[in-house]
Amino acid sequence: MYKPHIDGIVNNSNKYKNIVFFQKSLLVETYIIGYKTEGETILFFIRADGGVSFSGLVDCYRSKDIDIVSSILRESGVNKLNFICWTHPDLDHSKGLKEMIKQYSSSETNIWIPEGVDAKEISCSEEVKNLFAYLKQCARSMETELNVYSVSDKKDLTYYDSLCFQKGIDAFPLNLISYTPNSKIMRKQNYLDKFIRNDRSIFFVLSLGQVRIWLTGDIEDATIEQIPKEFFAEHIHILKIPHHGSGTSTKIMELGWTDCDVACSTVYRKGRSHLPDEKVMAQYKKLAENLYCTGNEDRHKEKQEYGMVKVVTNVLDNSYTTVVQGNAEIWN
Repeated sequence: MYKPHIDGIVNNSNKYKNIVFFQKSLLVETYIIGYKTEGETILFFIRADGGVSFSGLVDCYRSKDIDIVSSILRESGVNKLNFICWTHPDLDHSKGLKEMIKQYSSSETNIWIPEGVDAKEISCSEEVKNLFAYLKQCARSMETELNVYSVSDKKDLTYYDSLCFQKGIDAFPLNLISYTPNSKIMRKQNYLDKFIRNDRSIFFVLSLGQVRIWLTGDIEDATIEQIPKEFFAEHIHILKIPHHGSGTSTKIMELGWTDCDVACSTVYRKGRSHLPDEKVMAQYKKLAENLYCTGNEDRHKEKQEYGMVKVVTNVLDNSYTTVVQGNAEIWN
């Protein structure tokens, strides 16, 4: 049975499939990347004594001329990802993901997609349809079979490949726990022949030591309302604001947490949509010590095609630093 410890958890790490021993430092690097008009990607690395011991990608986007994720992976010396999560099949979370899977997945990569997400792929973009076709092709072929698993409700996304970091007697298990999509909502939509892509969106929490990082996709209030509050700590380290700071996803602020180190929204500016919503961001500003956006509040001042917020977290003492690039800035 686990016992609380000041830095981590008293050693019982023999229950984990993989153990990484370290002596000095345990860091989480989180990159929240957004493009000028649309597009969202989150990349994270866990570094033990400097080296990348675990790498994860959440969604994907790239423009015609810029592919920030591939650049970061090359600079970090990461050839294969350990974890890929495709939160939902909107194009602004999917463009370039097929190529990323082909290039950066291996027999050790676990890929998570929403439960039943391919039931109505005909209503998605051509790029997304091609990705579905590729995943189905790989499932049929033993030579290129991928580790693709589905997510619904509360699920342990490290179940098939558990990992624990250990420093002396202190153990720091990596936990990736999903809380959506809600299988009841999805089943009802299937019966009614509906396919609302945001209702399929995965929301999961990365936990390592006392660090909590919320990666929320495009979940909306109807789904958030189904999640019991007692699963969550009062303090969040990083919150990726759901659905680009939309007014339809504000109930994320009612899930039991009271403060946050870093909250960040990506932008969505197409048609009549101009996100994030200023009134919604004002609500987050009351809860977050640092509020960021991957785009400028005044889009006419933007000079780059992308914005990125990088957060480096020291798991041992819960300190952190932030760096912004491109159009990203503190939201005032």
